[in-house]
Amino acid sequence: MKKVWEVIKKILIWIGTVFVAIFTVLFVKEHRDSMVVSTDSTTGHDEEEINARAEKKRQETIERISNADARSICESYGSVCDTISDGKERFRRRCQRAHD
Repeated sequence: MKKVWEVIKKILIWIGTVFVAIFTVLFVKEHRDSMVVSTDSTTGHDEEEINARAEKKRQETIERISNADARSICESYGSVCDTISDGKERFRRRCQRAHD
């Protein structure tokens, strides 16, 4: 009788484990589906607002770049100035070699 009881317990444990696994999969799937639906319902208005702000910023940036002086833009980047001065120096050396 003791062995029969142990076999019944093992069978019930396996059935319980399978039931918990199925319940967990269904619960996670339902929770994930509800999150997608709630996210989709709120993004419609937010997307339009974000796109409007982005377009406004894009237009401001285009206007600012078109009004800016190219030299002032280049000088704001130190590596650009260093590269330009290196190029000028190489050109001077090359011209001196041609002169000699």
